[in-house]
Amino acid sequence: MQWHALYSNRTSFVNKKITKIEFQGNRNTSSSDILEMMEMRVDVLLTTEMINADIRSLFQSGYFFQIDIQGELDGTDGVKVLVVVQERPRVKDIDFIGADEVFPSDLREKIPLKENEVITPKKVALSKEVILKKYRDEGFFLAYVRFETDPIDEETNTVRAKFIIDEGEEIPVSKINIFGNSEVDTYELQGILDLKESGIIESGVFKESAFESDKQKIIGFLKSKGYVDAELSNDGTNWEIKWENPKKKDKRVVIVNFKLTEGDQYFFNGYSTAHDMTLAPNGMPLYLNKENNPVGTPSEEWKPVYEIKHIKSLYEFGDNDIGEVFDESKFQKDRGTINENYSQKGYLFAQVIPRRRIVELSEDSLSRYENCSKRTNPDAIKECEEEYSRLNIAKLRSLYDANKGLRGKKFIHVDFTIRENNLAFVENIIIKGNKKTLDRVIRRELLFKPGDLFNSMLVNRSRERIFNLGYFKEVNFNMRPGSDETKMNLIIELVEQPTGTVSMGGGYGTITGFSIFTQLGENNLNGTGQQIQGRIEFGPIRRYFQLSWTEPWLYDKPWSLTLSAFYSARTLYVGATSITENNNQGIKETASYERAGVGVSAGIGHRFLINWTHFHRYSPSFFASTRPTSLVSDQVLAEVDRGWQFRSQLTNGIAYDSRDNVFNATQGFNLVFSLDNVGQVLGGESHFDQYSPIMEYYQTWFDYTFFGLIRKNALRRWRVVQQFRTSSVFTYERAPFRKSQDKEKVPYIQVQDRLYLGGYESLRGWFFDDKYYPDEWKNGAASRVLFTSELRFPIEPSLLWFVVFWDAGAMYEEVNKAVGERKDYFKAYDQTVLNQRYTQPYETYFYEHFNQYGQPLAESPLDLNDPGRLVLSSKNMSLQNFKYSWGFGLRIQIPVLPLRLYFAQKIRYTGSGEHPFSTYPDSNTFQFVFGIGDLRF
Repeated sequence: MQWHALYSNRTSFVNKKITKIEFQGNRNTSSSDILEMMEMRVDVLLTTEMINADIRSLFQSGYFFQIDIQGELDGTDGVKVLVVVQERPRVKDIDFIGADEVFPSDLREKIPLKENEVITPKKVALSKEVILKKYRDEGFFLAYVRFETDPIDEETNTVRAKFIIDEGEEIPVSKINIFGNSEVDTYELQGILDLKESGIIESGVFKESAFESDKQKIIGFLKSKGYVDAELSNDGTNWEIKWENPKKKDKRVVIVNFKLTEGDQYFFNGYSTAHDMTLAPNGMPLYLNKENNPVGTPSEEWKPVYEIKHIKSLYEFGDNDIGEVFDESKFQKDRGTINENYSQKGYLFAQVIPRRRIVELSEDSLSRYENCSKRTNPDAIKECEEEYSRLNIAKLRSLYDANKGLRGKKFIHVDFTIRENNLAFVENIIIKGNKKTLDRVIRRELLFKPGDLFNSMLVNRSRERIFNLGYFKEVNFNMRPGSDETKMNLIIELVEQPTGTVSMGGGYGTITGFSIFTQLGENNLNGTGQQIQGRIEFGPIRRYFQLSWTEPWLYDKPWSLTLSAFYSARTLYVGATSITENNNQGIKETASYERAGVGVSAGIGHRFLINWTHFHRYSPSFFASTRPTSLVSDQVLAEVDRGWQFRSQLTNGIAYDSRDNVFNATQGFNLVFSLDNVGQVLGGESHFDQYSPIMEYYQTWFDYTFFGLIRKNALRRWRVVQQFRTSSVFTYERAPFRKSQDKEKVPYIQVQDRLYLGGYESLRGWFFDDKYYPDEWKNGAASRVLFTSELRFPIEPSLLWFVVFWDAGAMYEEVNKAVGERKDYFKAYDQTVLNQRYTQPYETYFYEHFNQYGQPLAESPLDLNDPGRLVLSSKNMSLQNFKYSWGFGLRIQIPVLPLRLYFAQKIRYTGSGEHPFSTYPDSNTFQFVFGIGDLRF
């Protein structure tokens, strides 16, 4: 038996049953995929139409450049089919040679030709068009693209594809001409355009996309000024490339022309709002919601979703604005506000139908409504009186009498008719663009599911939640009509971004010092959303290693599981001790020791409602203190002698997070409250409870359009944002459970658990052992309260911000928990100060009021160190007890190495109503504060 071409030998094989289908020559396309493109199936009669259709279908797929379908008789009534194909090569890599002015990554994402896909002439042609369009949008009108491939790799049938790009040159805008405007100033119109004439300041590069958007901007601007009928002429609105000097022909320029018609300027004459109460054949309202108004409801009980009074309260235009210029953008916003409120209730199909009524401010026009009684028909009189009221004729008459400049002008009154229609339900949720991330990872972030009532608020929050995953650089939601009038389909279009990290960098903090680190991680492991991170950090003050793994959705439920292990070694500085007799101006040596630790932790979290999470974590660990310097305290030496100590900690907390973007928030709250139970029933040598409330609020004050004064959409990304934050830690000593422990020898709150204030990490401009601190603060405290407010002005919103900040902080102790000499010192402090002031009045006076240079002190050192001020109480939670700073600087958000550069000045609270803050008399300079890494509290 022999194989024969089916197409040329059809009479020998048609109308016979297919007994077998085989494939030959396919290496990159599976046999099953080819079969799916064909009509032929085993046990089906072979027909001529089937042969023709399959050959056509296989060629149209674009996967093959040669196809031969052969047949072999199988007995008398059967036929075997052999499909022989020669595949087009697949793309191994795509290179963009010569792409200097456009990022190759942008081109790679946009072109239809993708890696590991078959090369087809159609895809190549479309890809070249996309590349050229991108260059045209960027102003490179002379760009040229050529496509080439390297030799085919015969083993894999793959090739390296190359787009060779000659970018040409950017063409500047030589002149922008605006014709036809008689009322609106030409310079004002040119000011709103993205296109600019080239000059000393402006490069003026022409971009076709900017030209198209500028056409819309001009019309939008004119309509906002009341020129509702404004339009651009197709004949005179264009651009053309010319030689700058026709004789030399050495440089090309673009001439841009906008020809417009302004039309009349219109003014606002109020809104009227009503529900469409058209009746259906059954006597019920046709367009009123059916949920509140089931069939049979008496007319006096008919209820809309929103009452007219509520809708009117949402408008930007109000009755007090009658006589103002009719701003089309404000009108469209008012119309959209009604739709938005209805969509939040599930009425996505609600219609807001505007009807405009034009009233000319003239004597004839006003008199026609003012003389309703002269009309003979009672119905005409009634209609006239209703229009007199609705069209605000009395208000227009007062404008006519008071403002002669408005006479003859046209006023627009808008009648809004609302059709509530049906509730909208989500029929299907279709996800596109996720090549790596699994669908379920995206769907579980949605606050709704198919079959749910559509709620625009939940849809918007779902989009933010998906973006906050960090897996996508673009998240877009689109809606499409469903299978009937009550259903709609939601399309989620995504653009993925890399989620793996391999980075090296450095960090710096006033307390932690400088360190270098290497960090490897994957935030979306195999597209499942799992996270695995490893970090090694090394520096003269801090050494650290951590490995962690997180499953954010355990068994596809909103429960997370985190497992981690760590090792740390850190040098702790515990204040400076004078080694000379002069305490005011002496030689000081810093006391320090090292603290090493190793431990593990296991935590779970649960997301509930929309923005809430509760979390729980258990962290057992072992710590030891070593290498003390000669001047450390006896408490540290005792800790060194104890060797390795066990620490057992249980953390429970709750959080609320409504930030729009966790990576660069512009609005929303972040609230966290956690409670750490250390030791006690859990065992170990440390025994305390620690409460940690954190509150953050982000407020966008304005963007660089300055409330719409500058009409440039690109500037809306430049948002001026203020962050308000408070972060406090309150530590309370507790006793061990059924265990005796001498806390004078083994403190319940050990040195490593004490809190410090100062440096880049907490209070910018202050040192953690600052001379203006109480002495107790220099060795750490049990509780700390911090406040900050940071106003951020974007220089480049994804990279660089100018910052103005204000910080405040204080620390507190449980004085009544002191033991040993410290306890005796606290008890005797008041008497000791009294004796010193009595026995050494002159020396004490100068000590309390002047420093060693004779400069006045802001506060008496004896009052500053009063133990009574260290107690955490409502009395001491006062402005006088806080330390303050303010300053300015830069936030530079480089992914591997985020930099923070600040200048900070210490300030003190004066208590004066006129000048509540002032600088310190002997320290009023700005201190440079430098940080690498986001270590703020």
